[in-house]
Amino acid sequence: MIGIRSLLRFKTTYSKKDLGKIFKNMNRDTKQLFGDLLETNKIRKKRLKSTDGSHAVKVERVNDNVDRLKLKIKPIAKDSFSMVDHSKRDLNEEYYQQFVAAVCHDKVIVRKSSECDVVPSVTNILNATMSEKSKAALENWKRSMIEKMGEDGFNEYSRELMAMGRAMHSKIQSYFTGSLDEVSHYEEVENCWRSLNAVLNNISKPILVEKMVVHKELMYKGIVDCVAFYKHTPVVIEWKKSSRDKLTLQATYDAPIQLAAYMGAVNNDISYDFKVEEGLVVVAYSDGHPANVFKLTKQSCLDYWTVWMLRLNKYKQVKSNFK
Repeated sequence: MIGIRSLLRFKTTYSKKDLGKIFKNMNRDTKQLFGDLLETNKIRKKRLKSTDGSHAVKVERVNDNVDRLKLKIKPIAKDSFSMVDHSKRDLNEEYYQQFVAAVCHDKVIVRKSSECDVVPSVTNILNATMSEKSKAALENWKRSMIEKMGEDGFNEYSRELMAMGRAMHSKIQSYFTGSLDEVSHYEEVENCWRSLNAVLNNISKPILVEKMVVHKELMYKGIVDCVAFYKHTPVVIEWKKSSRDKLTLQATYDAPIQLAAYMGAVNNDISYDFKVEEGLVVVAYSDGHPANVFKLTKQSCLDYWTVWMLRLNKYKQVKSNFK
């Protein structure tokens, strides 16, 4: 067999046709010595073309599966569900008297607990759809507190905060149900109670206090703090506790969104045949100074309802990604 190097070592006098025969013979000899090539250029091109086609099919199949999954989790158009079921009655003085009479005669619908087990809560939805900026701020706060208290100390502190929040809500509930007869062992709770004094004087005729409400169409639930009359106007009330002044509604973060979510649930819950279209966010202070009251008009509630619908949509999309 003639080697390639020996061919290139001298200036050949062979014609191109003769060189073609030589290389053909070389390839034949190589094939006899080493066997067939693993892959010719022709075969390689054919394989790559086939592989690309197969990959495209796989990508198309994956995309089809994703599209089918998205169809199962249908996004909610922000205008597709009204915050208010207008077929319900207005909550007014006359209705309140009738409602109280129905309660006395056990005519109010009692919800089975199993009806609420399968739907997410307003609080969980808001926590899951928190903005990255809010998440980072919360994480930074948590990290700084752990540095000061240690992890065990911070966990105990968090449990105490939650317990004080429950104690404050319990005290307000006891007040409206006529059973307030004890002083909380939390000093901050008693300070918050003192902070609420002036506000409570303007709140009357509680119709719902710490009640579970469910929006069956939108599939969410929550415990509404209070539905009552504030200066003779029916409102949904959201109580908040703080150690810092909240001078604007924006400073209460998600409170108005939470309020709108509860309002929408109250207005669409089949257990109640009344509707409420205004709200109140009340911030009580742990040092006892007078609470801040933020009144939300009908339009403000509708605006925050739109924001709530966006958060609910985001929650559904996030959950669909894990299915």
